Amino acid sequence: MNSLKYLLAIGALTAAFVLPAQAHLEFQGAIAKADVGNNSPPADLVALGIVLDQDVSNFTLCGNFEEGLNGDTTIDVMPGAYLVVHYGKGKGGTSKGGGLEVFLVAGGETQVTVPGTGSSAFGKGGISSIREFCPPGTHVPDSGTTAMLLGGALTGLGLVRRYLKR
Repeated sequence: MNSLKYLLAIGALTAAFVLPAQAHLEFQGAIAKADVGNNSPPADLVALGIVLDQDVSNFTLCGNFEEGLNGDTTIDVMPGAYLVVHYGKGKGGTSKGGGLEVFLVAGGETQVTVPGTGSSAFGKGGISSIREFCPPGTHVPDSGTTAMLLGGALTGLGLVRRYLKR
């Protein structure tokens, strides 16, 4: 009976670490799409550098979402990454080509919901693209690998404990 309790505890911990948590996005700023040119990852990296006012040449493109972007969109992301979201001009937008809004993935989580329409003065239309840029040093194992490693380690500790008691 005692081993059943340990097995259930290990299973509950493993399941808790596998479930994705919901991160939140911190708005960093916006820029007119016309200021950086065409809708491409290199142009979006330039926009990221302008909004953050820092050198982003060592950032890598770690996510590019261009298909099926209707309304609020939930995507998997790296913790600490920046999202550059291109919104169309829409009704009330002031920039030809819409605007780019920059968000920081905060909370150390792996899944976020990007708003379906722009909120800056430049673009108030729908999403055209979402580009995820990762700063150096943000590459971590995905949740599945982490859960398997944790489960294996806890199982190993349980087996060692069992054989040491004999």
